[in-house]
Amino acid sequence: MKKDQSLYEYHKKRDFTQTPEPSSEKPKKTGKHPIFVVQKHDASRLHYDFRLEIGDILVSWAVPKGPSTDPTEKRLAMRTEDHPLEYSDFEGVIPEGEYGAGTVIVWDTGTYRYLEGKHGTKPPIDKALNEGHITVWLEGKKLKGGYALTRMDSKGKWLMVKIRDDEADARRNPVNTQPESVLSGRTNDELAAESEHQNTGKYNYLSHSKRHTVDFSNTDKLFFPDEGITKGDFIEYYGRIADVMLPHLKDRPLNMHRFPDGIHGEGFYQQEIPDYFPEWIERTKVGKEGGNITHIICQDADTLLYLANQACITPHVWLSRTDRLNMPDLMVFDLDPPTDDFQPVRHVALLLRMFLKELDMESFVKTTGSKGLHVTVPLDRSADYEEVRDFAHSLAIILAEQESELVTTEQRKEKRRGRVFVDYLRNRYGQTVVAPYAVRARPSAPIAVPIEWEELKEKNLTSESYNIKNIFRRLAQKEDPWKEIWKKSYSVSATIQYLREIQKTVLK
Repeated sequence: MKKDQSLYEYHKKRDFTQTPEPSSEKPKKTGKHPIFVVQKHDASRLHYDFRLEIGDILVSWAVPKGPSTDPTEKRLAMRTEDHPLEYSDFEGVIPEGEYGAGTVIVWDTGTYRYLEGKHGTKPPIDKALNEGHITVWLEGKKLKGGYALTRMDSKGKWLMVKIRDDEADARRNPVNTQPESVLSGRTNDELAAESEHQNTGKYNYLSHSKRHTVDFSNTDKLFFPDEGITKGDFIEYYGRIADVMLPHLKDRPLNMHRFPDGIHGEGFYQQEIPDYFPEWIERTKVGKEGGNITHIICQDADTLLYLANQACITPHVWLSRTDRLNMPDLMVFDLDPPTDDFQPVRHVALLLRMFLKELDMESFVKTTGSKGLHVTVPLDRSADYEEVRDFAHSLAIILAEQESELVTTEQRKEKRRGRVFVDYLRNRYGQTVVAPYAVRARPSAPIAVPIEWEELKEKNLTSESYNIKNIFRRLAQKEDPWKEIWKKSYSVSATIQYLREIQKTVLK
C-alpha cells in the first residue's frame, strides 16, 4: 500500500490548525523492531485504538471494550483509517467540533513480532492483512503474548482474540486495573482536568507530587517557531520527562540557560537563583572568589516545571553533588566535530571507549542535542576536580598523539584543522554539562539523550536525532540507558600515574 494513499483519509478528516494531532508523514524511525500502540480514546464513546506499525504507517482498529488477556473472550475490532507513525506517542485533547473530539492517552505500547497469516502460512504481513488474518506477538508494558486479528466482513468488522500461551491470564484485566498512560502516568480524566486548568494559565501537573501549585504564563507563546512548539508544549515535555530526568539532576547545582522570548530571542545563562523564586525550591550556596553563589537544586517535578515556566530551556548541571562539591562523581569528555558530519565524532567516541576499557573503566555515551557527543565515566568520589581534570587531560593528550589526523585538544578552532576536539576542561570545579534529557535551544527542539554504544552504529543517528516530539516513542521501547550509571564507579587515582608514564612515552 502506498503511504500517501493510505493516509488520505487521516488527513481528510482533520483540520490541523485546530487539532493537536500530528500531521507529519515523515517521522524518524527509532527502533529495529516494528511497534504497536494502544491509545485509550475517550470520545463520544470510550474505546481503545489498537495500532500496528506496518511499512511506514500505523494500521488501526477501534476496540470498544479494549484488548483482553483472556483467550475465551472475543473482542470486536473495527478497522479505522491508517495513522502516521508520529501518532504513536500522541497524547492530548482533541477539541470539540473536530473528528474524534475527546482525550487520548497512550495506554500501552511496545514492539511486536509478526507470527503468521491464514492457515499457519507466513506471507508478507501486508499481504496477510489484505487476506484478513494476522497473528502477532506483543511485547508491551501491559499486553504480552500472541493476539490474532481476523476479518469478519467487508465492512471493517474484525475480531481480536488472545492466543492461549504462557502470557494468557483470565484473571488479569489491565483494562480495568491499569487505566493510566504508560508514558505520562495520566488517566483520561486527569488529562481532561489538566487541559481545563491549562486553558486558564494555572494548574497542577497532575501526574506528579501535587505538593505545589505552579502558575504557568504565556503558554501559547511560540518558543520554537520553525516547529510550531509553544511554551506550553515545552512545559508539558518537562512534566512528562520528569521521572526519567530527575535522577540525573538530583543534588547537583544547576545553571539555567533561559530564553524568555523563545529561541530566536536573546538567551542568557543564570547561576544565581533570583529573589522572587519560591521558598519551596531547594538551593545551595557555593563558594567563589569574593563570596558565594546560591544555586538551584532541582529535586522534584514541581521545580522542573517551575524552571520551564521561567523559560529555562536547558538546565546544565555540575559533575559533583552538594554533599561533596569538590569531589566529582562524573568525568566527561565533550567531543566537538569540526563540521556537521557526524561520522568523525562517532569514530572518536568509540576509540575513547576502547581506551577507557583498557584502563578497566566502563563509559557511557549521550548525544548533546547540538553537534557532538559526551562520553562519561561514573566516579567513586575519591579524587577531587584537579586530579580528575589531570587524568582526563593525560588521556586526551595520548589519544590526540595516537590519532593525530583525527583528534585534537586545541581549544582554538583555527588550530583544529578539521579534527574532532576532545574537550577535557569540563572536568573543572564549577563547570557544567547539559543535563540528560534537557532540551537545546535549536530549531527542532532537540534533546541531549543517553544512548547505548550499539546505537552509534546506526547510520541515521546524529546528535539531533531525538527531540520533544519523538523521545517518548523511544522511551516506550527502551529504558533510559543511564538508569544504572552509578551501579559501578571508578577511581582515577589508581590509574593517573600509569597514564602519565604513557604520556611521557608518547610525547618523546
